[in-house]
Amino acid sequence: MFFENDNAHLQLKNQLVQLYLTNRVPHALLFSGKEGSGHFQLAMFFAKVLLCKEVNSGPCGQCSSCKKIDNFNHPDLHFSFPIHLSKSEKSEVSDDQRASFVSMVQEYHSIGKQVWYAKMGNENKQGVIGVKEGHEIIKKLQLKSYEGGKKILIIWLPELMNAQAANKLLKLIEEPPEKTNLIFVSDRSEQLLQTISSRLQQIIVPPLENTFVSTYLQSHFNVEENDANMLSKSAGGNLHKAIYKHFNNEKSQEFLAQFVQWMRLCYSRNISDTIDWVNDFSKRGRETNKEFLKYTLELFRQCITNHYMLSMDGLSLEEEQFLMKFKPYISHKNIIGLNEVINEAYYHVERNANIKITMLDVSLQLYKLIRNSK
Repeated sequence: MFFENDNAHLQLKNQLVQLYLTNRVPHALLFSGKEGSGHFQLAMFFAKVLLCKEVNSGPCGQCSSCKKIDNFNHPDLHFSFPIHLSKSEKSEVSDDQRASFVSMVQEYHSIGKQVWYAKMGNENKQGVIGVKEGHEIIKKLQLKSYEGGKKILIIWLPELMNAQAANKLLKLIEEPPEKTNLIFVSDRSEQLLQTISSRLQQIIVPPLENTFVSTYLQSHFNVEENDANMLSKSAGGNLHKAIYKHFNNEKSQEFLAQFVQWMRLCYSRNISDTIDWVNDFSKRGRETNKEFLKYTLELFRQCITNHYMLSMDGLSLEEEQFLMKFKPYISHKNIIGLNEVINEAYYHVERNANIKITMLDVSLQLYKLIRNSK
């Protein structure tokens, strides 16, 4: 799973191996990076280093520990991640969803919140690392290791840990049991509770290079070179996003059709049809709505950069054809306002605001901004 051919990852890999070889491994590490940056893969790599029986310039990859980690069945490698809490479905701790979690990682070779929520059956419901998970973590890590070596816990998206769980784990993070390492993997480390983040040693993981993402798509998913280049550029170093778009090409086409209709309605200020559009939009699910708003921001960005003689990168032919007609309505006079309106909408949708009210208000604001492009 580790990305051997990405330069930034190779440097981080070497740093991690040196920490191990010089006995300077902190008991609690934070891999901080954006979704699809490979921070989870780095966490898996370091777990391999810590559990490998013959580390040299890295894990040997051949010993029983390395092979068990590759297959996600090492008894001393534990995972914690946000889940949809459900007493009726007996889903209250991460281990209840472990099989689905492993299935997602193996299918996508990467990891992302929207896909994970959909995998659990509801992409609109926010996952949480709750207090029962905190109890379970403490219980597991207090036991002796099965194979007599280290115990590793990888916590994915610790920013979604609630306050009760965090308070349960503070002492564990401060003073973990002997031969125990905690590895936190965060998309938004700034949202971590201060009581947690202050106890972690942080490693910043940069986005992957576009050329690497393209090559990875070609070699692991048999994507044609031109399509792989387009996906890598549109994903901006987010491997998970690129793979997701590859698997969900129809959704990109739906987003474009939705965007074209929305912009035409906003320009014409057809209130009745706009209300119908907003009603339909609200039925698509909160995570899909957030994804569409990010898609909208990206198309606005493509328009404004093209004004300054820069090419439109990472777009399908249909997207580029529409934007060449639409770009006169995006200019230096309204691009800041457009970005602010969409970003504010994203903020409110993420925090469970009423989507119908939010998007109708956004549509009315877009009417004024698009009309003020010249």
